[in-house]
Amino acid sequence: MNRLLMLVLLGLSLILSACGKKEEAAPSATSAEGVKQEAAAAIGAAEEQAKQMRNEFVSKAQQEMDELNAKLAELKTKAQTLTGEAKIKIDQQIQNLEQEQKTAAQKLGELKSATGEKWNEMKAGVSEAVDRFKQAVQKTKEGS
Repeated sequence: MNRLLMLVLLGLSLILSACGKKEEAAPSATSAEGVKQEAAAAIGAAEEQAKQMRNEFVSKAQQEMDELNAKLAELKTKAQTLTGEAKIKIDQQIQNLEQEQKTAAQKLGELKSATGEKWNEMKAGVSEAVDRFKQAVQKTKEGS
């Protein structure tokens, strides 16, 4: 949000400084219209950059989720070969992992459909959920 606001303000300040020079050479009605067009272009560019940043973040988070899902599948396969107390323990850990997976996937899904400023607010929650899932997978793999 702050980056987007700073980009818009920077763009507007550049536009306004450039417009000050144009006003000397052009009538004020034309300058005002030019400022509006340039401001709209700057806002559009900032929105496009924010959208690109969101898409990159979503792509990276999805890739990490895919890797973690593969590790979870490996643990499930390993659990099938265990018996007794070890089987009970890993089955419980897998249940916990599946809950973390579900939470992270849900937050990522919500983020994918978020627009505007909302996605930036949700970004931290997605990162946290994916990190919790990742740590749980690592802990389970180390303990098994």
